[in-house]
Amino acid sequence: MQSVPLKAETIRHRLTTRRLGRSLHLFEELASTNATAFTLAGSGATHGTAVLAETQTAGKGRLGRHWISPPHLNLYCSVILKEPTISRHVSWIPLVTGLALAEATRRYCDIEISLKWPNDLLYVEKKIGGILCESSSQGSRFSTCIVGFGVNVNCRETDFPEELRSLATSCLQATRQCHDRNGLIADMFNQLESWYDCVETEQFEHVRKSYVASCATLGRKVQVACVEGETIHGTAIDIGKDGALLVATVRKGQPHTMEIRSADVQHLRQLILPLP
Repeated sequence: MQSVPLKAETIRHRLTTRRLGRSLHLFEELASTNATAFTLAGSGATHGTAVLAETQTAGKGRLGRHWISPPHLNLYCSVILKEPTISRHVSWIPLVTGLALAEATRRYCDIEISLKWPNDLLYVEKKIGGILCESSSQGSRFSTCIVGFGVNVNCRETDFPEELRSLATSCLQATRQCHDRNGLIADMFNQLESWYDCVETEQFEHVRKSYVASCATLGRKVQVACVEGETIHGTAIDIGKDGALLVATVRKGQPHTMEIRSADVQHLRQLILPLP
C-alpha cells in the first residue's frame, strides 16, 4: 500500500466534531502551516479552523528548529483556537494536544506512543511527532492560539536526514505498513476537540492524571535548558497543577523541587523511579 493523498472531503466525512476541522484548508505546499493559520486567524477564521499541507518548505519546530517535511507521507497541521477560556489556560494546550495525538495514533496505527514533556510524541524513545504552540493577542483581548503539529506517518528511514535517523521514526517504520492519513487526521481532530473541551471546562486534574499516565519523562534523569539560560540536572517527578514539570534537584546543597514551565528537556537515562 502506498501513501494516498489527503482529501478534504474524505476527512470531513469521518469527523464527529462540532467545530474542530469543520473548516479545513488543505494545501499541496506551504512554507509553514502555523504561519498560514495566523494569517487566516487574522482574517476572521473561526475557532477550530484547521490548516493541512502535503509538504512544508519552512516547517517550524520548537526553539527555531526546522521541521523536516517530505511530501505526501506525513501529517503537517495547524489548528486555530479562539475560545477565551482555552486561551487563559494555554500552558495545558501542548499537553492535551499530545494526549489527543497519542490516543489517535495508538488506536489507528496500533502502536504504543508515549509523551515527552511538554510536546513530543515518542515511539521506543524515538521522536514520532512534535507540537508547536504559538499565540498572539490584540490589546486587552484574549489570545489566539495556533497549535501546530507534525506526525511522521509513512516516511521511511531514508526520508530523514542521516543525522536524524537514530532520533526519529514513523508509524510505517514501527508497523512495516502504510497508514491512511485521512482516517488518522480525522481521528486526531475528534480527539483534539474532546481534550480541548476538557481545558475549556477546566477539568485539569483529569488532564493531569491522564498526562502522567502517558508521560515518558517522569521518573527520568533529565537535563533542563531553561529559556533564561540556566541548565538544571535532576529527576522529573510529577506534573504540577498548571501543567508544569516538577524536577527534583539540589540547590545550595539542599533538596529542591523546581517548577519548569518553558524549557528544552533531555532524557538522560532509563526509567529510575516509579510513576506517582
